[in-house]
Amino acid sequence: MLGTSNYGIASVYLTWVQIASTVFSLQAGGTVALAIVNYRKEEQSRFQSSVLWLSTIAYLLFSVVTVAGAFVFSNWFSISIPMVLIGLAHGWGLYVVTFMNSKFTYEFKADKNFILSVTVAVLTVGLSIFLISMLPEETNYWGRLVGQSAVYTIIGLVLFLYIFKSGKAVYDKTYWQFTLPIAIPTIFHLLAGIVLNQSDRIMIQWLIDNSAAGIYSLACTFGAVLSSIWSALNNSWVPFYYEYTKLKQTDNIKTHARNYIELYTILTMGFILLAKEVFHFYAKESFWEGTDLIPLFAIGFYFVFLYSFPVNYEFYHKKTKTIAVGTTLAAVCNIVLNYVFISKWGILGAVIATAIAHGLQFGFHFICAKRINPGEFPFRIVQFVPGFLVVCLTCVLYWFTRDLWLLRWALGAVLGVYILIKIIKRREIF
Repeated sequence: MLGTSNYGIASVYLTWVQIASTVFSLQAGGTVALAIVNYRKEEQSRFQSSVLWLSTIAYLLFSVVTVAGAFVFSNWFSISIPMVLIGLAHGWGLYVVTFMNSKFTYEFKADKNFILSVTVAVLTVGLSIFLISMLPEETNYWGRLVGQSAVYTIIGLVLFLYIFKSGKAVYDKTYWQFTLPIAIPTIFHLLAGIVLNQSDRIMIQWLIDNSAAGIYSLACTFGAVLSSIWSALNNSWVPFYYEYTKLKQTDNIKTHARNYIELYTILTMGFILLAKEVFHFYAKESFWEGTDLIPLFAIGFYFVFLYSFPVNYEFYHKKTKTIAVGTTLAAVCNIVLNYVFISKWGILGAVIATAIAHGLQFGFHFICAKRINPGEFPFRIVQFVPGFLVVCLTCVLYWFTRDLWLLRWALGAVLGVYILIKIIKRREIF
């Protein structure tokens, strides 16, 4: 509906929203998981209320500075004040929704998490489509921006009031002192993660044009289905992983990790094999240039899955500074490689640069996790190599069978049946 150029504008806007949501909130919500481990069950509501107020106060202060700066520099840099305002509201709402997602996840309330996620998705898409259809084609990207911002802001406000009503706490010195040393380094980790994942779009827009940014963004968004699957699985995995780690049940960790790796590897393989036809159904022909990028995106997202094993371990031991350093180094590497590769190979270069950066990120965190408590980290590199090689071989297979859709879909079906049988037999996902 937006076309390549306007979709590129909307995608870059979302990048800035994610940056604001990450930095201005101090990422205090990231401590919800550790609070479950460190505080009694009766304290959780009060902790969450106090921490959410901490984030909101910080967000308001940063927002005032941002708006003032936007007014000062708007004439020099062609800054859109309305876009800044709706972006700031959007960022706060996005943070509160993410905060509630974490709360539901670590309290094992999957049904409520599901309802919240589906509600946000349906309303943002529905309102965006309505507004886009009402606006002129040259400026219809505003429909997407307002559609997302309005829904996240309103739902965020409702959730904020709900959490405050449950916990009835604004300032609590103990909780704030617990949160800030852990959360602040996490800001740099998440910010660097956004730069790592989103700088491609900004640099493509800068080095090529809005249309190329739009094509790349849609292919990346489609490939990010794998990231969403990983996020859902990881949210299920981490609470059990932390419990097994706390009880020093290493054998349980290894058994379930083996099943987890097999499951995600097969899902990635199936995604690569089926991606072409689904993407062509999903996107207009003007976006099809990005089709063959999707398998390469899959490799990058597979590295993200692998790096979550050492990062979860680091976060359990509160090594958020180490996590931030690793992600920052990967982001810097990605920017440098983007500049070189985009100039040489266009949008293909951006995908390759990101995959390499994620690979280096995994390597860095794996080494760091091994050094926290020598001998305690329960994983070896050889456990991850077979899955990665299989994913790479699937990408090669896709390349040689791009026009043989029936063969690819048949292989995908076989993989699906295989993993389904395994899950039914063991009666658990992993």
